[in-house]
Amino acid sequence: MRNIFTLLFVSFACTVFAGDFRLGKVSKEELMEKEHPLDPSAEAAVLYKKGKTYFDIENEKWVVFTEVEVRVKIYSKEGYDWANVAVPYYYKRVSGESVTFKDAVTYNLVDGEIQKTSLKKGEEFTDELSKTRRQKKIILPDVKAGSVIEYRYIVKSPYIYSLADWFFQDRIPVNYVQYNLNIPQFFSYNRIINSYYPVEEKTDIVKRTIIDRHAKINLHEVAQEYVVKDLPAFKTEAYIDNVDNYLLFVKHELSESRNMNDKVTKFASNWESVAKVLYMEDDFGDELRKTSYFKDDIEALISGITDERKKMETVFNYVKSRMSWTGRYGLTSWESVKKAYDERSGNSGEINLMLTAMLKYAGLKASPVIISTRDNGVASYISVYAFNYVIAGVEFGDEVVLMDATSKYAEPGLLPLNDLNGYGRLLREDKTDKEVRLNPTDNSRESVYLTAQINADGTVTGKSSIRYYDYNAIKYREKYADINEEQHIRQTEKRIGDIEISDFEFKDGKEAEVNFGFTAKNAEVIGDKIYVSPLLFYADTENPFKEDKRLYPVNFTYPKAVRFTFVLTIPEGYQVESLPKAARFTMVDNISSFAFRIAQEENQIQVVMVNSINYSSVGAEYYNGLKEYTANIVSKQAEKIVLKKI
Repeated sequence: MRNIFTLLFVSFACTVFAGDFRLGKVSKEELMEKEHPLDPSAEAAVLYKKGKTYFDIENEKWVVFTEVEVRVKIYSKEGYDWANVAVPYYYKRVSGESVTFKDAVTYNLVDGEIQKTSLKKGEEFTDELSKTRRQKKIILPDVKAGSVIEYRYIVKSPYIYSLADWFFQDRIPVNYVQYNLNIPQFFSYNRIINSYYPVEEKTDIVKRTIIDRHAKINLHEVAQEYVVKDLPAFKTEAYIDNVDNYLLFVKHELSESRNMNDKVTKFASNWESVAKVLYMEDDFGDELRKTSYFKDDIEALISGITDERKKMETVFNYVKSRMSWTGRYGLTSWESVKKAYDERSGNSGEINLMLTAMLKYAGLKASPVIISTRDNGVASYISVYAFNYVIAGVEFGDEVVLMDATSKYAEPGLLPLNDLNGYGRLLREDKTDKEVRLNPTDNSRESVYLTAQINADGTVTGKSSIRYYDYNAIKYREKYADINEEQHIRQTEKRIGDIEISDFEFKDGKEAEVNFGFTAKNAEVIGDKIYVSPLLFYADTENPFKEDKRLYPVNFTYPKAVRFTFVLTIPEGYQVESLPKAARFTMVDNISSFAFRIAQEENQIQVVMVNSINYSSVGAEYYNGLKEYTANIVSKQAEKIVLKKI
């Protein structure tokens, strides 16, 4: 990722900024403020956010506390959602994390006086996100336009190896944010900071005494302070994979620890340790070794099949058709893989660990591949806890075929779109590993063929046939395959624009195919002339790249290419006065290419246009070129065929 660097605490810069912000000190000026001074369009703003992470000892074990205070100004009803606060945490019955909310208050100005409404006891909620992930939620009371809300929460965690990520920036403006982190002398952490904006830092060494069970420990701590002021709201731009990848943040990963006798233990130094941890887990490694529950079924299924790739496809299709995904994510099984198999339903961990075990039982070189999904963000460091999902990988020499059986539309080598997020790690049982690329390198194709009659009244009637291949097909199926035909037609009409569809047909074979007849109002009649776009209703009319500059990569998810082949018939009594000129242009480094050809043959006009994006993602340094390239495409497609009455 651009502008992200890793270093140890000893290299921190030393600058200071202090602020005097305290809960309960809401002012009339804050309540009277009608709009944010730097962003009048903001629906809300973080007036201040303060966080403090520190270590303590309980029952002779280290625990980490993170205390967070937040004050938010609500400017409009669109900002009410900022009064719904959710804090995720890692859950285990015995030794998990906990979240406690305190001092949750809404302030309003009523008849010139500050009115305070506190959150009542019992008005907290807990959502179960997965077997090991939950979130604590509150909804601040009596929120209206002009309100200021405050709340404090404390996260208690036994997990010293991966501290909670701290985000400075948000989707609304942040006036002031401060984060303090105190690390005892027994621990060293690597740091990852996303530095799209400047951060003021101060580092100091402080003394501290910790008492646990009447034992007194005198130690030194590295005290780190971060301050950021006047951060703009993160504005969502076209082709951003996950906002959390680009918000200003700091993350920490334990690199080594020392005990009282100065014995050093290394952490997160290699993937072998990650594989060792997972293969020792009963809900991961043990599940991969179990075969009795499926043994008879798989033996019957692959009997007589000698080709390894055919075996792989057969087992994959069996799991995909048998199992129903609950929608829950998981790196591990929720209850047990056997139970999921018997009930034909499971979380992602159960389904894909089952798939991996079956592939291995079938004699294939299969291993689990741990990944971080797009909605989980990029895994920034070597840690089990940076990943939230597991898929299966089968090795054929240097090639690794990746599979995810949670999706009914995926295939071997074609993953669900949410899996396409950089790189995953294949973890073999012998504790060796291999980095695997998740995003494809080959273009997924889309082919559009259209025949149409241009009519003298400005209507255009004809037939269109669209074929979607590879990831384009998966994307189309995920959106449309499970809705009825009427809904499919209505959504297609809405997506395309001013068009009426007839004779609709959706075929879902090797590729996804859509055929339909249409009547459209795409030609404009002015006097004795007709003006019509060569691509009719398929023409791009807007450039999605609107910002003057961009700080973040442009993420297309996967490379893609679309080809339009049109045959347009001229109405009787008209002739071609002019046609747009042919065009061809490419971007630097072959990032994208465009070609447009048009020709007349008797009473027909033939149009061919090809546009390809050849990378899954490109850096922000290519943004201006990409913006210009797309503007040229929009401009070319806006040119008109001109027909003149004879």
